[in-house]
Amino acid sequence: MKRTVALALVGSMFAATQPAFAQDAEGARCDRQVRDLQQRLDLDAQHTRVWYWAWMATGTALLVGQGIAAPLTTGDTQKEMTAGALTSIFIPGLLLLHPPLVLTDSPRLDARIAATSVGGRLGDPCVVLPRAQELVARDAADQALATGWFAHVFVIGGNIAVGAILGLGFGDWLGAVKQVVGGSIIGELQVLTLPTGALKARGLGLTGTF
Repeated sequence: MKRTVALALVGSMFAATQPAFAQDAEGARCDRQVRDLQQRLDLDAQHTRVWYWAWMATGTALLVGQGIAAPLTTGDTQKEMTAGALTSIFIPGLLLLHPPLVLTDSPRLDARIAATSVGGRLGDPCVVLPRAQELVARDAADQALATGWFAHVFVIGGNIAVGAILGLGFGDWLGAVKQVVGGSIIGELQVLTLPTGALKARGLGLTGTF
């Protein structure tokens, strides 16, 4: 009888500890995912920051350089420099109007994690995880748009339109070819070199539209 009671007590104690073990395991899983997403987003933001300022400097240099050269030249060269300066406005202009979302979402996630951590340990990682997934998914959608078909159509189509103005409007067909080829190459390089770390992380159980 005593043995039966003892076994029953051990069994009840074991059963009582099961939910606690399960909860700890779930918390550890959430914590690993949150840290993984944070690391990916921070690295993506770091690369994107370099990309952003490199293209900001490139676009500004093209704009200023061709803008200064335009009044100092004549004929077709002047028209080409003017067209080049005007199209170069789009590089820094678009970066200012719509910087990559990861540049603000990465520090936002870092701040959320820091605010809910005690001694370097997340208080409730399973509460933070959905927010981390939401931010990474938002950045992935932003990167998908910035590198998708519309971006390529905008770059190439815009340069073809400017080239057509030079050729049809001013009879400068050589300048038209230079604009279409040169402008498209620069624009495509900007699109193709955009870091897409968040977009590559979309297979980690994230939610959102890609």
